[in-house]
Amino acid sequence: MPLKISETGKILKALNRLQTIEFNTTLPVKLEVKEKLSDIKYLIQLGKKEVVTKSLIPLTKGKFFAIVKEIEGNISISNLKPLSKLALMFEKINPKDTDTKAQILNHLANAASKEEFLFYMNILLAYNQKIYHLFINEKKKALLQYKFHKNKLKFYAIFQNLGELEGEIFDNTLNIYSPFKNTLQIINENANLINLKINTFLKETKPLYEFSENLINLKA
Repeated sequence: MPLKISETGKILKALNRLQTIEFNTTLPVKLEVKEKLSDIKYLIQLGKKEVVTKSLIPLTKGKFFAIVKEIEGNISISNLKPLSKLALMFEKINPKDTDTKAQILNHLANAASKEEFLFYMNILLAYNQKIYHLFINEKKKALLQYKFHKNKLKFYAIFQNLGELEGEIFDNTLNIYSPFKNTLQIINENANLINLKINTFLKETKPLYEFSENLINLKA
C-alpha cells in the first residue's frame, strides 16, 4: 500500500462514526425515483418502503442522495444529487481488499458476476493511474478513493448517511467538500473526533476516477 495510508484510514473511520452518532432525517439518505404517477406525483423507494410524494420540480428516474423530511404526514424531498457510477456499482458489490495489484487481479479472475468483474476492472485501471481504493464497514458500505498529489492526499468518499464527499489532507489540515449543508454541519460539530484542523466547503463532488459500466470503454 503506498505511503502511510493508515492515518487516512483513521479519518475515514471517524467520519463513518459521525453518521451513526445521532441519525435523523436531516442527513442525506439514498432514495430511488421509480415512477412518475402524474404531473407532480412520483413513486419513491425510500429504504425498504415505497412512498408516493409530490414534487413541483420534475424528477427523473434514478438513484439519488437527498434530504428527506416528514412534514405534517407528507414526505418532503429536496437537494437531490444523482449517485455517481462508482456509488451505483459499489451498491452491488461485497467489497474485498484491493491493497495490491495481485489482489485486484485475483478478484477479477474469481469474479462471480459481470457487475463484480466490471467493478474490479475499474479499480485495476484506477490503480494503474495511482488512484487507490479503501473499504470500511461493509454493512454501511463506506468507501475511500484516494490519490497522492505532491504534498497532499486527495480523496473522494461515499457514506451511507453523509453522502458523497471530496477532500484533501495536507500538513495538519483536512479540507472537506460536500453539496449538503447538513453533512458539513455534523462534521463541524464533531470535529474533535479528528485530530486535524478541519475546513468545510459547500461544493458539488465527483470521484477522482469515474467508473464505467461499459466494458468496451474500459478496453479503449
